[in-house]
Amino acid sequence: MKVFINDKKYDAMPEETIIELSDRVGIHIPRFCYHKHLSVVASCRMCLVDIEGIKNAQPACSTPLREDMKIYTKTEKTKDAQKSSMEFLLINHPLDCPICDQGGECELQDISLEHGDDHSTYMQLKRVVIDKDVSPLVSTDMTRCIHCSRCVRFGEEISNVKELGLLNRGEDMKIDVFIENKISSELSGNMIDLCPVGALNNKPYRYKARTWDLREQSGVSPHDCIGSNIFYHTYKNKILRAVPKENPDINQTWLSDRDRFGYEGIYSKDRIYKTLVRQDDKLVELDKQLVVNKISKLINASIKDNGADDIGCLISPRSTNEELFLFQKLFRGLGVNNLDHRTNECDFSYQNHYPIMPSLGCNISDLDSYDNIMLIGVNIKSEFPILSIWLNQAAKSNTKIYSINFDASNEDFDLFYKKTIDNKELVSLFLNKESDLNLDKNQKTLVINGPSISRLSNQSDVLSAIHKFCLNIDANMGFLTNDCNSTGAWITGNVPHRGPAGASVNKNGLNSLDMLTKKLSTYVLFNLEPELDFHDIGLLKKSLKDSKCNIIFTNYITPIIEKYADIIIPITTFAETTGSYVNIEGTEQSFQNIVKCDKNIFEGWSILNEIIAKNNLGSYEYDSIRDNLVKSIADIDYTLMSLSSHSLTKEYNNNSIFVLTKRHIYKSDSIVRRSESLRLTKQSELNTVFISENLQDKIHQAGPLIINGFDTERLGKKFVVNKKLFNNTIIFPSSDYEYKGPKSANIEFQS
Repeated sequence: MKVFINDKKYDAMPEETIIELSDRVGIHIPRFCYHKHLSVVASCRMCLVDIEGIKNAQPACSTPLREDMKIYTKTEKTKDAQKSSMEFLLINHPLDCPICDQGGECELQDISLEHGDDHSTYMQLKRVVIDKDVSPLVSTDMTRCIHCSRCVRFGEEISNVKELGLLNRGEDMKIDVFIENKISSELSGNMIDLCPVGALNNKPYRYKARTWDLREQSGVSPHDCIGSNIFYHTYKNKILRAVPKENPDINQTWLSDRDRFGYEGIYSKDRIYKTLVRQDDKLVELDKQLVVNKISKLINASIKDNGADDIGCLISPRSTNEELFLFQKLFRGLGVNNLDHRTNECDFSYQNHYPIMPSLGCNISDLDSYDNIMLIGVNIKSEFPILSIWLNQAAKSNTKIYSINFDASNEDFDLFYKKTIDNKELVSLFLNKESDLNLDKNQKTLVINGPSISRLSNQSDVLSAIHKFCLNIDANMGFLTNDCNSTGAWITGNVPHRGPAGASVNKNGLNSLDMLTKKLSTYVLFNLEPELDFHDIGLLKKSLKDSKCNIIFTNYITPIIEKYADIIIPITTFAETTGSYVNIEGTEQSFQNIVKCDKNIFEGWSILNEIIAKNNLGSYEYDSIRDNLVKSIADIDYTLMSLSSHSLTKEYNNNSIFVLTKRHIYKSDSIVRRSESLRLTKQSELNTVFISENLQDKIHQAGPLIINGFDTERLGKKFVVNKKLFNNTIIFPSSDYEYKGPKSANIEFQS
């Protein structure tokens, strides 16, 4: 239909409102309460416009368009209505712009300057609202609040966590937390972005800089495989805050708190800024100019003395595509076949039947098109908060969501089916045709395997059983991976049995667990934190202790690195390098360095390139690496699921104890675990070991238990019985806890 705005004709879509059309065609209409992702409440009255044939000005946000409607945004009627609305909004607003962090980017400032009046008829005293400490991440100055209710509607409609509400009425109206609780959602920082005034602010950023002093640089989330788009704001070569960069297909206009505040870990006290080499059992500084020569000599000496098969090369899937590509190029060029990025895994029987790369099985924005979505071994709320928003939308679109997990954590969206299970029963559940998973073959179904599946000692059997189940109901099978660039690690060939883009290799190497079990003479660790990134820390320590040479590229110096490394090379974090990641839907996203690195720190891809050139294996320009990667991705059918259905490889003892280390949202990688602000959150306080109810009596009867060398008596009262856990289950918190055994195991009691 055609409509007219300021006497100019436009084509409108059915059920479109005035403000939606105006935004689409670039006509500015002021607003406070309206947001394109939130419901319309028309409470601020700032978007009033003049409509021909209607006596009073009407709110553009709630007025639907009709054929031949004539709207005017600049008439005297419109201006007077907007001035009156502005005057009401400013009745109680304090004049504290000079000390407000919102100053310079405040919608209230901008709109009052453009649409407000130069005086007010209200001379009464302004009201004052007493502030509360509601969060370590969000600061409040509620005297500034104009009651637009955006923050309230975000909790009700987007995050599905109702933490703020409008209390009282009239002059006593205020926005507050419920029953003296605090804001603790994993998406709470989005309320800062939504607030059009300075009522809700970024607490860690508070009073650090003025808006006009900041420089903006776009980036990609390094903390999960979703790949949220981010704007980083810097001042004097330091990141001071992060805000969402709109991407309608990935993170829309939202950002998780982990992505918003995780960057603080870059500035941790244990960050390493110089190359260290071990001499006489002490670490001493090595001149930067000598580093490449030193590394080459160590690697070549090891190959000469022990052979290329006696070197184990392990790289983090948090590394950029460029680093991953050059890492395998270097060591395969030297004849080393022992390459792997799957350091958190212990069962690799599946690898020859795995697709070229793990993928979600669909685009993130298409999740609401499925009739059924089954989540296995993942808690979306704590592991992938941004997906909670998409799945909440899907649930509201009548998608039935199933959750099958090892603990009993809740989700922030409605679940049609929920089951707590262990790894042995998981296989039986999907192989049993008479189970209660009765899904219609004619419906569209997506089955998603979470990161916990990859840590299981029977991962191959679980994947095979789920694959058979998917074939029976004609469902898509997808993955959510442990790290931000696991997909890129597979594509670039950082596995022992495949080269880049799935190419065959002359000789298969050892997987990450075999590299440690066989105690090789030399280990090369790139961007890995030993205390965090390995399936069995105890086994890793023994291997590093017994080896002849340990070459470690790292951001941080940790106790294990300090004790066992022969050379420590400082490398850049995601914020200090140019690179790219491939997210879980197969989208390649590149980014520039956000800040400059210290002069003694090496760019990861650059030092690998220098070592390649030093060993006469060629030399690569950054742009050529990216071109090769983009071409590789373009040729991949990432929806292909080629897991073969094979017979079970393990025998299961029903009396064994299932032990699992749960992934912690704020300890998921080396950078975010060092964020000072996130350490203050409610989630970081969760440090409890949960046991199933049936184990309580066994523990009392057997006395202190030895689990992989760890005496459970040392946990004391930290054992908590969780009646929702499957029998014979123990769930440990994140891997930096006292328990240093395997992250997943089926074990027997030893009293």
